[in-house]
Amino acid sequence: MKNFKLFFVTSVLLLTATSSYAVKAIEDGSKFGTGEDSIRCIEQVSLFNNYYKIKSYDEAYNSFKIVFDECPQAGGRTLYNNGVTLIKYKMNQEQDVAKRQDWFKLLMDCYEKRIVYFGNDKKYPESYIRGRQAVDYIELSNDPNMLEKVLPWLEQSVENRGSASQADVVDYYFRMLAKQYQSDPDKYKESFIQKYLKVDKLLEGSVSVADAKQVDAYKVTRNNVSSAFIASGAADCNTLDGVFKDKVELAKEDVAELSTIIKLYRCAKCTESDVYFAASTYAHKLNPTSETAAGCGYQAVKKEEFNKAIEYFNEAMTLVEPSNDSDSLKYDYQYILAGLYMTIGKYSDAKSAALQAMQFNQNAGEPYILLAQMYVDPVHNPNRDDAILAKTVYWAAVDKLERAKAIDPECADRAQALINQYRKYYPSKEDVFFKPELKIGETYHIGGWINESVRCRD
Repeated sequence: MKNFKLFFVTSVLLLTATSSYAVKAIEDGSKFGTGEDSIRCIEQVSLFNNYYKIKSYDEAYNSFKIVFDECPQAGGRTLYNNGVTLIKYKMNQEQDVAKRQDWFKLLMDCYEKRIVYFGNDKKYPESYIRGRQAVDYIELSNDPNMLEKVLPWLEQSVENRGSASQADVVDYYFRMLAKQYQSDPDKYKESFIQKYLKVDKLLEGSVSVADAKQVDAYKVTRNNVSSAFIASGAADCNTLDGVFKDKVELAKEDVAELSTIIKLYRCAKCTESDVYFAASTYAHKLNPTSETAAGCGYQAVKKEEFNKAIEYFNEAMTLVEPSNDSDSLKYDYQYILAGLYMTIGKYSDAKSAALQAMQFNQNAGEPYILLAQMYVDPVHNPNRDDAILAKTVYWAAVDKLERAKAIDPECADRAQALINQYRKYYPSKEDVFFKPELKIGETYHIGGWINESVRCRD
């Protein structure tokens, strides 16, 4: 009896103790808390994970919120990663504007609490979390003053994660930089240019190390960043010269730095700058590439050393490496070569280069316009000794201009203006009458370097 009483008293004391020491984890800083609160926390973590796996998001959210409020360390980083999905799910279901704002506040709290408890995670540290938080803030907040809030987060994320930064984080980072630049161009111009160079180099590294699933996203972001930079207006040639004139001299033995500068000038279409020429010359001596050869070629053009320019652009063609923009580069070089050959009177070579340019960009009208202009050059007219047959080149020229107008809206107006002009010089009906080789509706072959069959017309 005495032993039974002792057991009973001990049991009551233990039960009382368990009940008395039930403490939530949020209160004592532990993972699960103690007593009944510990049991409740463990149960809710399990329910949260199970409901989330089967995409029962409403039930999963209920368990998430209990863990989030009472034992925020219990679910690990997964609680917060999946919690973001659940909160956005609930937010998207909400129609009331004020309540949507409450959900948004909870979303931001979710990121902040994750940083408090798991900001030192080796794989997904604070810099990663800030990047994701910034993306959601931009997309969901509707805050007109978001720049001050999100730019420090994005900068922290990109600076710390480098080429491992997620593509959308880098994309938004540069958008915010562009927005900052537009707010005060004089204040931010130089830093904006420097950060563009840094971001472009970072994305180049991202593309080289990304797996197959991610590489396209990085390539798209890199194109977006380049487009945004050019559209910003910061890349005017005078500004670039002011920033890089001294830097080119300091970097004349640094191939990587020179290549970055050359690419920037080419993207900004500042290929007549002496700074660009200097960078290209230094880089070409150290490590010849298509871009350095082209830079030297542009310099030769400016000096009117056309034969030397042709050599450089032909070299540039041979040095183009396979890439997403290799066809674009080859088009540029071939089109330039066509113009250079035309300038020195080598019309056959000019036509060959123009035809090759068409192969690299089948939607470009400029090579067709160039051919048309060459066709009507009286000095190089294969039939220049026959006043009537000499006019047949205008038929061939208009055919090229019609093609240019059909494939390239950007040059359609210029093509049409030339068509209107050239039609005035067609052979007349009387001209055709006196030339038996010309019959309206039938073809006539223009020989020489033009070497084209055209339809006779009035």
